[in-house]
Amino acid sequence: MKPMKVCFVRHGEIPSNVLKVYSGRSQEALNENGVLQAHAVGEKFSARSIEAIYSSPLCRTMQTAEIIASYTLAPIIEQNCFIEMQMGPWEGKSEQEIEETYPDKWKLWNTMPAELSLAGRETLNELQDRVIDGLQCINSKKHESGVIIVTHVAVIRVAMLYAAGVSLNQYKTVHVPNGQVFEMELNLP
Repeated sequence: MKPMKVCFVRHGEIPSNVLKVYSGRSQEALNENGVLQAHAVGEKFSARSIEAIYSSPLCRTMQTAEIIASYTLAPIIEQNCFIEMQMGPWEGKSEQEIEETYPDKWKLWNTMPAELSLAGRETLNELQDRVIDGLQCINSKKHESGVIIVTHVAVIRVAMLYAAGVSLNQYKTVHVPNGQVFEMELNLP
């Protein structure tokens, strides 16, 4: 079976990104810089044949997808498999607050993130399984031209680690800035 080629796009910047707050599944909208980032991505894809844009249903990803679609004219398909990681008790808290409130869990998250288990919070293994399920669904549709997936940092990180065949404990080593494109080939089960 040939590898699936896909372009992941991290949504444009939101205020929580600037403040280093775990926005999780909040419906926060793009800030001014995030809108500019989304237009820059749209321009990159304007000359390419894009058959579909799959997007997490959250406001920031849908806004990013809508801006990209204005350049590509591709339809947007909401896909829950690519929604942000469920953060549980960490959602809406800053990195500093989490470090102070959950010092042992914070240390584990920054050293062995795949080992972190916290009530109400999705594990990296659960997240990766969900993302692979979503990719298999897209792959089964046999798109003839390009596919874009507009999503979140955690989703892109676990997909990149899967594609590279690398441990999820390398999660924190993957740099995924806002409004960036990540093209990859994945061998799906």
